[in-house]
Amino acid sequence: RKTSPAAGLFVESATMSKLISLAIETTCRRGGLALGEDGEMVERIMFDASHRHAVQIVGRMDELLKRHGLAAGDVGELYVSAGPGSFTGTRIGITVARTMAQAVAGLKTVSVPTAHAVALNAEGMEWRNLGVVMASKDDQVYACLFARQDGGIVQQGSPAVLGAEELLGQVPRPILLIGEALDHVDLSGEGVTIGPSEAYLPDPAAVWKLGRQAAIAGNFTEAAALLPIYPRKPEAQ
Repeated sequence: RKTSPAAGLFVESATMSKLISLAIETTCRRGGLALGEDGEMVERIMFDASHRHAVQIVGRMDELLKRHGLAAGDVGELYVSAGPGSFTGTRIGITVARTMAQAVAGLKTVSVPTAHAVALNAEGMEWRNLGVVMASKDDQVYACLFARQDGGIVQQGSPAVLGAEELLGQVPRPILLIGEALDHVDLSGEGVTIGPSEAYLPDPAAVWKLGRQAAIAGNFTEAAALLPIYPRKPEAQ
């Protein structure tokens, strides 16, 4: 038996015939976890992550695993939403993932950009260009553009931190915008469609799906390289 003091997780490993995977989402007020067995997501849970992230995530993770007869040591792959997002929530999700990776022998980890998880909310919508806009500082937004490619949603170029007017002057049209920055920044304009509010926040199911895709492709992230993604202005600014 091993104990993980930092995360408060009891780790006990068992021999499993299936690959157990777990996704963590704590970058926004709506936190959640998703559990997978081989290529199937078997359960997704949501919880209020606006306060006391550490207590919520550790307790809920333990409950979720026990409900399926599992312990933390049975998890073979761990996918974590890495931001941008809440400073505290993102750091806690990353810390739990890194601590668990250190405690569970052989555990593989994947860093999932939160903007990519938000983009999956638009998978069933009609659009030519997609922009995920997330809050930054000083009335600026973190914007990440996407296009459809080979049946998937693929990032276009590098994310940027821009003012509202600057962003609207640069994005391709027509474009669908989604993301929590739309709750407090006016990004309306000609050729711009504002998506529904239910598509603004990341979902742990999307984090699991993207993490699983990355894992199948062998795109793992070393535990030591699991770091929060923070919005950054171009160096010239």
